[in-house]
Amino acid sequence: MIARTWRGRVPRRHADGFEEHLMTTGVAQSAGLPGHAGAHILRKETGDEVEFVLITYWTSWEAVQRFAGVDVSVAVLYPGDENFELIPSKTVDHHQVVFASQP
Repeated sequence: MIARTWRGRVPRRHADGFEEHLMTTGVAQSAGLPGHAGAHILRKETGDEVEFVLITYWTSWEAVQRFAGVDVSVAVLYPGDENFELIPSKTVDHHQVVFASQP
């Protein structure tokens, strides 16, 4: 399994709205694709900003490419992101999942 990790920050006043936006864009789009194996959204308040980390899980590199395109290192961004004053990471990290346990 492959974990794909993206990060972005928004002003605190936009955090709840951006969380909903993230659910209806990146999470919803990835969930409908073959090879999608789950997702986590992490949220951390840091001063006047809130950092979001989206981790999606995939069964193969082909599945990652169906979501991200040929260059899987480039972040997938969405129309409307700018409405939340998003400061996105333009790239993502990928890791092979070697162990997983649910809380």
